[in-house]
Amino acid sequence: MLITKQALAASVALLAGSSAFADQWDNTLEQIQSQYIVPKYENFSASADELAKATAALCLAPSDTTLETAKQAFSQNIQDWQQVQWLNFGPVTYFMRYYAYEYWPDKKGVTQRQLRTLSADPSTMATPKFWTSASIAVRGMTAIESLLYHSDFDVVAKNSDCEVLEAISRHHATTTHDVLTQWQQSQATDWIFPEEGTTATPEHLVVEQLMQQWIEHMSVVKDAKLETPIGYKDQPTLKLAEFYRSEQTLPAILTNLKAYRNLYHVGQPSLFDTAMAKQPELAQALESALAENVKAALQLPNDYFTADYSQAERIEMAKPLVLSISNSQTKLSNLVTKLGFQIGFNSRDGD
Repeated sequence: MLITKQALAASVALLAGSSAFADQWDNTLEQIQSQYIVPKYENFSASADELAKATAALCLAPSDTTLETAKQAFSQNIQDWQQVQWLNFGPVTYFMRYYAYEYWPDKKGVTQRQLRTLSADPSTMATPKFWTSASIAVRGMTAIESLLYHSDFDVVAKNSDCEVLEAISRHHATTTHDVLTQWQQSQATDWIFPEEGTTATPEHLVVEQLMQQWIEHMSVVKDAKLETPIGYKDQPTLKLAEFYRSEQTLPAILTNLKAYRNLYHVGQPSLFDTAMAKQPELAQALESALAENVKAALQLPNDYFTADYSQAERIEMAKPLVLSISNSQTKLSNLVTKLGFQIGFNSRDGD
C-alpha cells in the first residue's frame, strides 16, 4: 500500500508540474499575441491605409510633393512590415499573403515585366477575379516600390502607371486589414493543426512554431539581407538587397534586430520572464546577444548599401554584425532546445 501511495504522490506531482509548465506557456503565448502580434499588425494595417490614401492623392494631383508624401508613407509601411516579417504563421499564410507582401529577391525582374503589362491596360485590374489570380509579384510592397522608384515607371507623368500603383496599394491595404482582423478574432492555437498522435498541447506547438520562425528569420537577416548583396561569400549584387531602390535596406535590418528584443520582452510574463524561470543562464546569454546585434548594426554607416564602398570594405564593416547574428541564433537555438522545444529543420542553412 505504501508503494501505491508513493506512486500516486509522484503522479500527482508530475501532473502538477506539467500543468504549471503548460499554464506558463499558455500565458506567455497569450501575451505574445495580444501585446505583440496584434499591435504590430495594427500598425502595419494603419500605415498600409495611409499609403493607399497617399497614392490616391498622388494620382488625383500628380506632383513632386504628392510623390514625396507617397514615398514617405511607403517607408513607414516598410518599417511596420519589418516588425512582423519574422512571423510566417497564421492568417498571413493563407492565399500566399506572406510572399505577396514582398516578392524578394526578384532575381529575374518578374515584377517589372508584369507591371509593364498592367500599365499597358490598367482596366484589367478592375475585373472581379483579378486579385484571386494575380501573381504574387504584383500584389504588395515590392511592386509598390518599383512603381515609386524604378526608372521604368513615372507615376507623376504617366496616368496608367499611377492607376496601377493606386490599385496595388489599395489591395495591399485591404489584405493587411484582413490579416489583422483574423488575428483579432482568433486565438493563436486556431492556426496550428497537430499531427495525429501528438501528445503536445496546441499552445506548446504554437510557441514551438514561433521559435522556429524566429530562428529562421535570423538566417534571412544574416544571409539574404546582409551577406548576399555585399558578396560576403561570393560576388556582390547590391541590387539584391531588400528594398534597395528606396534605400530602406539598412533601416529594415535594424528594425528586425530591435523587433527581436521587443518580442523577447513583451508582455507579463514575457518570453524572457519564462525563460529566466527555467534556464536563467541561457536566457541572459540570449538577452546579451540580442543587445549586441543592435549595437553592431548601429555601427554601420547610413550609406552602407548605397555609397561607393569596395567589396572588401563592406565585408570588413559587416563582420561584427554577421558574427553577432550568428551568435544570437546559436544562443536562441540552445535556449529553445533546453526549454523542451524542437527547432526542426532550417531550410536556409541545411541544419
